Amino acid sequence: MVANLADKTSGIDYSALIKNDRVHGKLYYDEDIFQEELEKIWYKQWVYIGHDSEVPNVGDYVTTFIGKQPIIIVRDSNQQVQVFLNRCRHRSNTICEQLKGNVGGFVCAYHGWTYNLEGELKALPLAEGFGDNFNMADFSLVKVPRLGNHRGFLFASLAEQGKSLEAHMGIASENIDRFCDTSPSGKIAVSAGIWKMKIKANWKMWIENSVDLYHAISTHASNAYMAQMMGEKSPTLANKMPASIGHFDKVVLRDLGNGHVEADMRPLRRETGMTYTGDWSDGVPEAAQNAFIEKMEAFHGKQKADDIAIDGPPHTVMFPNLFFMLQDIRWAVPVSVDETWLYYAPTMLVDAPDEINTMRLRRDEGAYGPAGFQLSDDLEVWERNYRGIATRKNEWIMMGRGADMPIITDNDGRPTQADYSEHSIRSQWQHYLKVMQGGS
Repeated sequence: MVANLADKTSGIDYSALIKNDRVHGKLYYDEDIFQEELEKIWYKQWVYIGHDSEVPNVGDYVTTFIGKQPIIIVRDSNQQVQVFLNRCRHRSNTICEQLKGNVGGFVCAYHGWTYNLEGELKALPLAEGFGDNFNMADFSLVKVPRLGNHRGFLFASLAEQGKSLEAHMGIASENIDRFCDTSPSGKIAVSAGIWKMKIKANWKMWIENSVDLYHAISTHASNAYMAQMMGEKSPTLANKMPASIGHFDKVVLRDLGNGHVEADMRPLRRETGMTYTGDWSDGVPEAAQNAFIEKMEAFHGKQKADDIAIDGPPHTVMFPNLFFMLQDIRWAVPVSVDETWLYYAPTMLVDAPDEINTMRLRRDEGAYGPAGFQLSDDLEVWERNYRGIATRKNEWIMMGRGADMPIITDNDGRPTQADYSEHSIRSQWQHYLKVMQGGS
């Protein structure tokens, strides 16, 4: 009854736009739908906003957005991470326009209202003009209502109440753990810079693509060619990676609940012998490799360290905007119905030898930097996707690969498929349908 009421109130029948194996193009270009997404997803659900390693010292800050609402993430004088709406309490001016920096407090450029790192209003010009009843304590910066931290990953919700972060993450939190555990200290750091880019496409096209292995055959066909060429030059490297993208049919697509989905690479790696350490070991001095392994074994124990060396990090999307892949994390911020900001951050392994972190950074630059060979493929097809939906005939977008295949339940009770299935994308859309009909 609640879902039907939500549909009736909004005037949008989402169940008519989302089927099991296809969705309507209107979901990507309709302005009313985008505005409703802001309210029901971006301003109500838990959203990834940044990593606490981006503000390691007192006074460090970064500015970003939750949906279209500007925020500031800052380390306060008590070493606590605070998240404020980026808005002066006087006349709504943004109090910080820089992307990042270090400050002792924030001063509004409009009328000089001054706030400390805890968000308290500490000074303002000509305060007596506001009358005897004016109390600065009533005009602190507005905090984001709910803030959560899981192993350094910061999530925020603009809703005063709702499910806990733990309930939102569910079993997907284990994949954050897997990502952090590739470090010999169990910690990663977003300290090597962040690629920021703008695409002329709806934000949902990005999260779909992030767990779509089917596109790799064509969009990233050059990767297979590069693998072949590298194999000819380095038989050692060739033995540590799939001979071609065709091996991706062994990857298991898994619905983790709450819109979170995974392309589980572990079966692929264990079958092909493509070890995670093989992704970075060529070019790293043997002494650094050995030091890394010794630290991993000391921290995790030998068996777990051996498993991590083979299985590596997760390939996971956490709804609505966080993605883990190899050495980096990625997240999206919607700008408008037809424009999205993407952030790609190579992560450093805390306490790993410098040579390994340097290689991780070089690999990330080579694939996903401004001149990277892989990201350019994706940027092109995302914008082509959006240009294509400008057509207004036969607007259904098909995502039915694997829809008639058997669904296998794993040990956690989660439905899975393989063989380049679009199961993970369908899972995302079913959660989207639930949320847009008033669910959580």
